[in-house]
Amino acid sequence: MTGGTGDPGRLAGRASRGRDVTGSAEVELSRAVLALLAREPFFAHVLGGVERVFTTAVPTAGVTVAVGRLVLLVNPDFLVKELRTPAQRAAVLKHEVLHLVLRHLFRYGARRDTKRWNVATDLVVNQLIGRGWSLPDDAVTLAGYPGLPAHQTAERYYELLGDAAAPARHSDHSRWPSRAHGPLCDDSVGDLLVDRLITQAATRTGPAGWGTLPGALVQAIDGAFARTEPRVDWRRVVRLFGASSRRTRLRSTYRQPSARYGTLPGVRVQRPARLAVAVDTSGSISKGDLGTFFAEVHGIWRSGSDLTVIECDSAVGRHYPYRGSAPADVGGRGGTAFDPVFTWLRADRVGWDGCVYLTDGHGPVPRVGPPCPVLWVLTPGGSADNVRFGRVVRLDKLGA
Repeated sequence: MTGGTGDPGRLAGRASRGRDVTGSAEVELSRAVLALLAREPFFAHVLGGVERVFTTAVPTAGVTVAVGRLVLLVNPDFLVKELRTPAQRAAVLKHEVLHLVLRHLFRYGARRDTKRWNVATDLVVNQLIGRGWSLPDDAVTLAGYPGLPAHQTAERYYELLGDAAAPARHSDHSRWPSRAHGPLCDDSVGDLLVDRLITQAATRTGPAGWGTLPGALVQAIDGAFARTEPRVDWRRVVRLFGASSRRTRLRSTYRQPSARYGTLPGVRVQRPARLAVAVDTSGSISKGDLGTFFAEVHGIWRSGSDLTVIECDSAVGRHYPYRGSAPADVGGRGGTAFDPVFTWLRADRVGWDGCVYLTDGHGPVPRVGPPCPVLWVLTPGGSADNVRFGRVVRLDKLGA
């Protein structure tokens, strides 16, 4: 009788075979991405921004949202053994990208029949796979549902399917955040990750690369650009904040020679602004407002400032340096108070060049004076009645 851990030789053999399969899966997945890059670069560039994880925790393949990142989960046995051709593997990858671009992860809403939603979304994306790629034999297509019209939304297919839906097989939706964390709306903070991924891929591809995509995808790209474009000219704001900064940084530059010696490289003096961005996470802030807030945070970060995000409702919660990625979720969701942020800033002995406070303005008048200039950025419909110590910008008064 062997021990509970099993025969060591057999386990070693299994581990070796597992590594062999995963290695083969990595090779085949890379080949499929390259095939997409050659023919449909937009989809390949989207995949370039998604973390890839090989795991047997899913039976086939699927996409999900982890903490601050988008993840493609792939069962290596499925990719290598069940998908028989490179065209099938590329089709499955494109299938998963389409789920991301069309935001099927976030549109589940209050629908209770998860199996029917799975089929409805697969009916949508599999009509967009296009020629040259080959879906697996058991893929969900209109051929299996006679009488259903072509090119409908997932919501419409969900209505039309009724009780006739069978579970989808080759795409795993069990890790969609709507299942794990409850319904999420299109404009949630997690959805902002998808928006940024779409805009990055579309920018790299260029209009010539995505201008021939189906209309639904072009609309998704246009919408992503509109939602992620900051409404405030943060370069100008940061210059104003940094004008009085006493901190300097020396940087070499080949654009101008040294003033003393006339040689290259010269030296350029930079004064990076150290900015605090307070994000109102109280219960009166909607998920849509949070998505808008982090679009502005990203715009500030792109201006080149040293940026720290401070989450606050009635008390300061998390605070962290911003590195280009929005959090998957925020804390708080209680009442609103502005004083805790200013108290927190005053306790910092290094000093701040400015504070941007993103809020709806619905809180008591602050009594604690900030240690630096403040710019209040209010949501559409936000109130400026109780904000003090700085200028006010309304997002609804700016061009999108």
